[in-house]
Amino acid sequence: MQKLVVCKEGNGDFSSIQKAIDSIRVHPLEPVMIYIKAGKYEEKIVIPVNKPDLHLIGEDVEKTVISYHLFAEMIDSNHKKLGTFRTPVVSIHADNIQLENITIENTAGYGKEIGQALALYVSGDRGIYHHVRLLGNQDTLYSSRGRQYFLNCYIEGHVDFIFGSGTAVFDHCEIHSLRDGYITASSSPKESPYGFIFFECKLTGSANENTVYLGRPWRPYAQTSFIRTWMGPHIKRQGWDNWRNEKNEKTSRYSEGSSIGPGATNEQRVKWSTILSESEIEELTVEKVFNLSDGWVPTIKNRMFKEAYK
Repeated sequence: MQKLVVCKEGNGDFSSIQKAIDSIRVHPLEPVMIYIKAGKYEEKIVIPVNKPDLHLIGEDVEKTVISYHLFAEMIDSNHKKLGTFRTPVVSIHADNIQLENITIENTAGYGKEIGQALALYVSGDRGIYHHVRLLGNQDTLYSSRGRQYFLNCYIEGHVDFIFGSGTAVFDHCEIHSLRDGYITASSSPKESPYGFIFFECKLTGSANENTVYLGRPWRPYAQTSFIRTWMGPHIKRQGWDNWRNEKNEKTSRYSEGSSIGPGATNEQRVKWSTILSESEIEELTVEKVFNLSDGWVPTIKNRMFKEAYK
């Protein structure tokens, strides 16, 4: 495995994360590990589709920070608004990318004059994110396509801050709502059996009580499930919103099972969502969600649970 070291202070192979990525040949012959020493890296990162099999590992999740500030309402050099999808701090388009011990933050803030401001945009398949912190407000994490596994991560935001058409599992993650809004905005295709699945997560928030929806459908057939999740008092009693379109109630695939906490009030949920039985919960596993035609499952052997750099 090729190893590169990034250090902002200059004590490494590169002082910039993007320069380290740029140095790697397209379609690398072996996996590449990029070890990122503690520091605040104020840069916009792009991993192109032709650079798969990269492992980015920070020295410390709270001290290794990638930070930028673009937002949708910002005007570019051509006097046009950037729009949502030109705002990400980190954009990952390649397959088989792993991130560990890294914070990604979009510091643009929130409000109508800001709009959407992404921290992480993922369109690559078979991504693994372990001990990653994603900080933003509106549209913090965009899962555009592919499969992603988030383990022991922290994700915060305000409106639709986990959204997109990908299939993503959130395993033992903390999902933090900064103020009233919506946690998810799935746009799962009709043919996709799974969108966003939360296993044994914790929904925390500084939002007021009964002000945050579990999700709303960005497109018809949105799929989201919360399994064995602790829900704080900020979660809306009805759980889900139809995005001002009753037709979405007929297609959306929203479900919960065995959740606890003051926000887990099953009897008050909207009638068009599903409360899963114990047998249905047992059938819903990480392996079943991810194991499609290629048999990929994010197991211990292809995670980064080892000393990052020697």
